[in-house]
Amino acid sequence: MQDISVQPVIRCFPFGGVGEFGKNMMVYAVDDDAVIVDCGMGFPEPSQHGVDIVIPDISALDDMGLKIHALLLTHGHEDHIGAIPFILPKLSVPVYGTQITLALVKAKLSERGYKGDLRLLDEHTPIKIGPFRVEGVPVTHSIMDAISVVIHTVYGAIIHTGDFKFDPSPIDGRVSGIEKFSQLGDEGVLLVASDSTNATRGGTGPSESSVGAGLKKAVAECKGKVVVTTFASNMFRIQQIIEAGHAAGRKVALAGRSLEKNVGLTRDLKRLSIPANALLDIKKIQSIPDNKLLIIATGSQGEWRAALARIAQNKFTGIRLGEGDLVIFSSSNIPGNERVVAGLFNHIYRRGARILHAGQAHLHVSGHAQVDELKTMLQLTRPKYFYPVHGEYRNLIEHRELGIATGIAFKNTIIAENGQSIVLDDQGIGHGPKFHAGAVFVDGLHRDEVDDMVLRDRRILADDGMISVTVLISQHEGRLLTAPELTARGVLHESVSEEVLQDAAADIHHYLNSLNQEMLSDLDETREEIRLWLRRWCKKRLGRRPMVLPVVIEI
Repeated sequence: MQDISVQPVIRCFPFGGVGEFGKNMMVYAVDDDAVIVDCGMGFPEPSQHGVDIVIPDISALDDMGLKIHALLLTHGHEDHIGAIPFILPKLSVPVYGTQITLALVKAKLSERGYKGDLRLLDEHTPIKIGPFRVEGVPVTHSIMDAISVVIHTVYGAIIHTGDFKFDPSPIDGRVSGIEKFSQLGDEGVLLVASDSTNATRGGTGPSESSVGAGLKKAVAECKGKVVVTTFASNMFRIQQIIEAGHAAGRKVALAGRSLEKNVGLTRDLKRLSIPANALLDIKKIQSIPDNKLLIIATGSQGEWRAALARIAQNKFTGIRLGEGDLVIFSSSNIPGNERVVAGLFNHIYRRGARILHAGQAHLHVSGHAQVDELKTMLQLTRPKYFYPVHGEYRNLIEHRELGIATGIAFKNTIIAENGQSIVLDDQGIGHGPKFHAGAVFVDGLHRDEVDDMVLRDRRILADDGMISVTVLISQHEGRLLTAPELTARGVLHESVSEEVLQDAAADIHHYLNSLNQEMLSDLDETREEIRLWLRRWCKKRLGRRPMVLPVVIEI
């Protein structure tokens, strides 16, 4: 490993996924040459009304003066690729990933009418990207074809682990590249940026293959129909669910567009092994007895538009839950979703069905490395510097402690959340300048970007309601023709609303009559005057600040 120049030459810019779960995006730069690793989405907060997804704000890239050579992907989960359709057109760079990852990205881009320059990143052959030599090291995870990205620089290798675990018996036989990580450690690793998701969970996580027995037992014991929900991208789990249904003599149907798409994509690539005639079209299940039917459904996180939520509320055509039926949750709750999932449970129980989840039987394993595996990664690679990423602040701190326990000096570790760059130079590792790393809110069927003003208005509507005011003004005389008419929504109880609105109308009528003719003849100024006056009136009289929509009509 060569000495680093006195001037800062290696920089890391976390645009998302550090200090939070989701929205993963990191920029690595040597001088002004850079690559991006991952480009994911996150889920909105409850206060972000009407927002579907959250993506990284990359506006700061415009001022960094970097030459972005490529977008490198670790795997195909939404929190690592979900923002690509929105961000890639702004970057216009090639995208590198493994077979399944690129297939998922291609499908997402096609929905937006965008192709992109997608290139295969072979797991065994390093490739030249700008001044960098880049390779992928296979790792096991809860999705096919996950890799750790290795960026070789003149100063040593940077390893971005992505999400990983060391599964000794993966479903597809594709094991983690432990020997390769050890080889990289022998050659000299400058920096490891490692997944911190399970840094608070001790020991080693169970193998994905261990879930199969629990699934088969649960399905075999059910006398009615079985509905199983899991993450639509976890084809290893889907494979085992299908096998459990087949072993019990059941036909398997898929409920949910993303599930159908992912299964079709994986089968086309010959990466999913499904017994002949095991799958049945969801539209043709009416002729199948309940005890011969298994349905795999999307919506394990309680998403209200997903298949399971519709099934639980008797809104899915052709499927009705009842006594003797079983709903299996082969998943874990994404942090923050517990309340929504609990509500979904209640709907299922109202239908008369039973629920079996991972807290009751061995039906799910995490795809993320736990404490012993995280230590193993650091012991194999033996980095000079260590940067915990992918997790909330507590996860980052706990992961740093694990790094120190493996022999990495405290001064060679760093905690830097989104918007805080880090710099590696001859003085070691340290914090660089801060930069803007906010979020862009995406809304609606057309995936329009939502700004802070729209969110602010939605919060006001949700918290304080809305009052509309209609005022008629004489075009020639500049005076009110009638008393203002007020309508309220979500502001007052119906029993008192009419009386209060009459008082408000009388007061604002009196106020507007006190204004001069010149003021009233300017419609824009009149609208703003009405809006501000009524907001102040509501605050004083009602203790609330509803949204005010003034309508001024000139006659």
